[in-house]
Amino acid sequence: MEIIRKETYKTTTWKGGVTRQVFIAPADGDLSARRFDLRISSAIIDDTESDFSDFTGFTRYILPLEGEIALLKDNRRIPLSHNALYRFEGDEKVGSENTQGAIDFNIIVRHGIAVEVGIVQEAQFTESRRTVVFALEDSRIDGRLLGRHDAAILEKPFQLKGKAVVVRLGG
Repeated sequence: MEIIRKETYKTTTWKGGVTRQVFIAPADGDLSARRFDLRISSAIIDDTESDFSDFTGFTRYILPLEGEIALLKDNRRIPLSHNALYRFEGDEKVGSENTQGAIDFNIIVRHGIAVEVGIVQEAQFTESRRTVVFALEDSRIDGRLLGRHDAAILEKPFQLKGKAVVVRLGG
């Protein structure tokens, strides 16, 4: 198990704030060139309005971690829940309204890559699969502390105590 502390995430600036990359596969993937299969990140959003970049050929998931975020899509305003990932296609025209300094959690997965994505609390995973766990609260994986917004990468079965977003590859 590899634990990645939030303080060590690779950060980059974008037009609306700062993005912290939690995970990218393959490891040498490139976001700007759209040369990756899976990317997991969290953004601090400075602007109160923004437009999502085009990610044609990818599916996206978003979850507000702090503050309020509403998506603007197909002439509708969709307030996002803090307890459910919202899924949309990367080629959709989507904007957002949010509170200043809101923090989101994002998953972008290339079409054709099998993943299972969900918010999980107190669970036992018995299959050996590559898994990324992003802690939504202080949690424990097989007894090891995972602080809020830290991540872990696992390849073997594990037990989760606490609440986290779990992304399992393959299947």
